Amino acid sequence: MFTIKALYFPEINKVELRNVEKPVLKTSTDVIVKVTTTTICGSDIHILKGAIPTKPGFVLGHEYVGIIESVGKDVKNFKAGDRVIGPPAPYCGQCQPCKNGYVSHCANGGIHGAGATRGDIPGVHAEYTRVPHGDSCLLKVPDNLTDEQVIFVSDIASTGYTGVEHSGLKEGETIVIFGCGPVGMATILTAKLHNPDKIIVVEKSETRLKKALKIGATHAISTDEDVLKNIAEYTNNKGADVVIDAAGLDITINQGIDCLGIGGRMFLVGIPKKPINIQSNNFYKNITFSMGLGDLKNISGFLNQVNEGNLDLTSLISHTMPLDDIESAINLVQNKPDEVVKVIIKPQQ
Repeated sequence: MFTIKALYFPEINKVELRNVEKPVLKTSTDVIVKVTTTTICGSDIHILKGAIPTKPGFVLGHEYVGIIESVGKDVKNFKAGDRVIGPPAPYCGQCQPCKNGYVSHCANGGIHGAGATRGDIPGVHAEYTRVPHGDSCLLKVPDNLTDEQVIFVSDIASTGYTGVEHSGLKEGETIVIFGCGPVGMATILTAKLHNPDKIIVVEKSETRLKKALKIGATHAISTDEDVLKNIAEYTNNKGADVVIDAAGLDITINQGIDCLGIGGRMFLVGIPKKPINIQSNNFYKNITFSMGLGDLKNISGFLNQVNEGNLDLTSLISHTMPLDDIESAINLVQNKPDEVVKVIIKPQQ
């Protein structure tokens, strides 16, 4: 039995770097990937703390870039040596949810690093991982792009942009983004592709507000201020056209609904830690409220946008650390959120 280093989740509120069995091909459509870059996601922390229910006892992680080591006999589009990126949730492309466009809900899929209750697919905070349905969900990374340039397209960019896309943001409109964590920051960067007139962000951390302004937000509002009053002022009392909530809190969701103008659209991409309590009385404004998982079909388009120089996500990297230091990286993400946007982990050093 061959072993590899990986970040293991043995119980709630505990992780440890340990030696685990190296993943092997289980089906003819599997691919084994040597992970060259991964990154810690807020969902990893939610799992660690028990906010996303699952049974412990697996390797964490779902964002990665790597080099193919081996492929199953029915994999036709890839070979050993190809550099690839894949979605957090591998999908078959053949089941009814996939055919309907909901690849994140693939009936034959699951989520990397989320345990047996979500497909039992190995996590990617490891030296190697197994990717099911390789032909359907993997994409080759252009040789001229670095891992750092593309690592975020598979998850946070696709998640943030799902809100932008589904809300139908148009050129010249105003978008308000609640929460300037990694997904909120990615929403700013992907919203810019639609040339909105104003990108207003709402966040409690002054450090993150400054970062948001640096990467493209036009207005920044602290949660210590009168949020609704400021949004009304910035929109000349018309209200926002689009709101993306990347925080998932009762207060931000309700403020998001209240700050919308007539016919406004709101999308929730932040994962609520408890049932949502909506108290808004703004029924008369004919608003649209939607929520859901990121659209993983966007990954290919984002690779093209990065390759064409239209989308630079590298500004979200705040730290780079080797796999041997990943326990410290997890602690950093949990305990010093003002200092961290995204931590890059390098398993192969």
